[in-house]
Amino acid sequence: MSVPYIRKEVLSMAAYQIPIDASAIKLNQNESPWDVPGEIKVKIAERFLNTPLHRYPDAQPILLKKQLAHFLGVWPDHLVIGNGSNVLIQAMLLAFSVGRKVLTLSPSFSVYAAQSRLLSNQVIEVPLGSDFSMDIDRVKAAIESERPSLIFIANPNAPTGNLWKREDLLAIVALAPCPVVIDEAYYPFSRTTLIGDIKCLPKLIVLRTFSKAFAMAGVRLGYLVADIDMAIQISKVLLPFCVPVLSQIAAEVLLEEPQWIQSHVDRVVLERDRVYVALCQFQSLQVYPSDANFILFRVLGGAGAHKELAARLLRKKILIRDISDAHGPLANCLRVSIGSPEENRRFLDELGKILR
Repeated sequence: MSVPYIRKEVLSMAAYQIPIDASAIKLNQNESPWDVPGEIKVKIAERFLNTPLHRYPDAQPILLKKQLAHFLGVWPDHLVIGNGSNVLIQAMLLAFSVGRKVLTLSPSFSVYAAQSRLLSNQVIEVPLGSDFSMDIDRVKAAIESERPSLIFIANPNAPTGNLWKREDLLAIVALAPCPVVIDEAYYPFSRTTLIGDIKCLPKLIVLRTFSKAFAMAGVRLGYLVADIDMAIQISKVLLPFCVPVLSQIAAEVLLEEPQWIQSHVDRVVLERDRVYVALCQFQSLQVYPSDANFILFRVLGGAGAHKELAARLLRKKILIRDISDAHGPLANCLRVSIGSPEENRRFLDELGKILR
C-alpha cells in the first residue's frame, strides 16, 4: 500500500535495520565488548538520584562541556554536544547543506549519504581504490569540479578500517570551498587526530562519539570540535534540550575515570591485533588491516559464499555484519566487531570449523 503525502526522499530511503538475536554473541555493531564497570554505574546512579527530573536539562550542558574540554585540551566554546553523532551529522547538514551538494568517499559510513539525500542534496561519492586506498588527486578534482557545500570523511574509514594520510586530509581542508567534517568515531583505537588543527583551520570540524571507546552506545552521546563561530551556528539547529540529564551525568562521571577509558581502549586494540593475525591464517579470506575496533574481510569462495558463511555463524549463535554490495568494492565482504577474548575465541573457532 502506498502512503500519500510522504516526500520522495523518504519513500526512496531504505530503513536502517540490523539483525538482532539476543542469545547470540553480538559482533555486528562495533560496540564495546565490555560494559561500564559497576562501581562507575553506582556513581552515575547516585548522581542521577540527586538530580531533579521535573526540570528541563541545561540547554547547553555547561559542566559536561568544561569536563570534556579539559579531557580534550580545547576550549569549551569549540564544542557542540548532541544525543549521538548521527544527530550532529544531521545538524551539520541542516546548517550547511539542504538541496545542495555533499561530497564523501565510497565506501564510507552510510549515514552521510542517507541523511544528505533525505535533505534533497546531491551526493558526490568519490570511489576508493580496489584496496580501499584514497586517490587524493581524484578527490581534489571532484572538489574543484563539484564545489560541494559540505564534505564528510571518516578517519579511520568505516567500514574499511583504514587511516588516511594526514597531509591528504589537510590538503582537502585547504582546497575545500566548504566545511570538512573528519569523523573520528574510532580515533581512540587509531590514536590519530586532527583536533590540534582546529584553531588554525576554521573550515575543519572533528566529529566524535561516546559509543565506542567510552562503552556508552546505549547512552547516545556525541560531540564535535570546531571553530568557535562555526560551533555557535551548528548549535542553533539542534533541537532544544537534546542531551538528556542521564546522558550528561553518565558522561561527566566517566570523564572522571580516564585510566579506565585508556585501559579499555588498550584491551580492545590488543584483541583486534590478535584477531587480525588469526584471520590472516585462513587462505579463503582476504583480510584488511584495521585501525578501528572492527575488521573487514572478503570471502573468496565466489558469489554468495559470504552470505553462507554469515548464516552458518549465526546458526552457531555468532552475529557478524554483512556489508557486501553486489558488484561494488565491498562485494562478498563481511565485518566483525572486536569482542571479549572469549567471544573472539568462539568466533575464530567456529569460523575455522566452517572454512576447513
